[in-house]
Amino acid sequence: MRFDPGSTYRMPVAFGPLPGPRQALPGSAPRGGEASITSYVLRFPTTAEALTELLPPGFALHGEPVVTLEYTELTDVPWLAGRGYDTFAVKLPVRFEGREDRVTGSFVAVVWENMADPIITGREELGYAKLFADLTSRPEGRDAHRCAASWDGHTFAELEFDRITEVRPEPAAPQGGVLNFAYVPGVDAGSRPDRAGAVLTPAVDAVEVVRQATAVGRVRFVRSTWEQLPTFYNVVNALERLPVLGPGDCVVRRLRRNVENRGQRRLV
Repeated sequence: MRFDPGSTYRMPVAFGPLPGPRQALPGSAPRGGEASITSYVLRFPTTAEALTELLPPGFALHGEPVVTLEYTELTDVPWLAGRGYDTFAVKLPVRFEGREDRVTGSFVAVVWENMADPIITGREELGYAKLFADLTSRPEGRDAHRCAASWDGHTFAELEFDRITEVRPEPAAPQGGVLNFAYVPGVDAGSRPDRAGAVLTPAVDAVEVVRQATAVGRVRFVRSTWEQLPTFYNVVNALERLPVLGPGDCVVRRLRRNVENRGQRRLV
């Protein structure tokens, strides 16, 4: 085989380029770039010291020390031929200062997803810090909702939203880009990483807010053992240790927006 410099490859490369959210092949044309999204967002204040410990090189806290937890249900995803999946992300307000770039935005400390395909494409092509989890989202009565994340039967995070009250939808506020720290370890034992550095995915334009509601929310991370979460117990325990200094903002929104995440670039 020969590599086509104009195509994106993922393993297994022996079969040529693979289709995905940013690349269509003959017979795999998406039906446009927009998906339907229901977003459950909870923000809570914490300490600057606690958040600073979670930031990789080149990043610093920007503004108030607030943690944003966002559970999203994606449906009608074009590049998955209309299928969908859920995500649960932890975001921090940051600025990146490199040799050439100065950028502010939301740093995705970790995002769990319940389907392998968006995890693989997002990690390899975008540098997102993605992990797998079983994610559930269900209503509990007329004005309450519960979201949970688990792995092999062990629930490690729960989000609860009560007193959900519909309000007039507001236009999506302009946002900065999404920042990640991409890291790919070297194959040789003890070698330097093949890839390590900040990555920017520009903010998505033309976000349509279909419905919006306010709510009262609570979050619980469950302190876990290695036996319960063999590959990421330390991630959950670091989040469980974050001080919650008071109630935060909660918002529930139904959106339509592009989910292809194009235009990303490395920051230096």
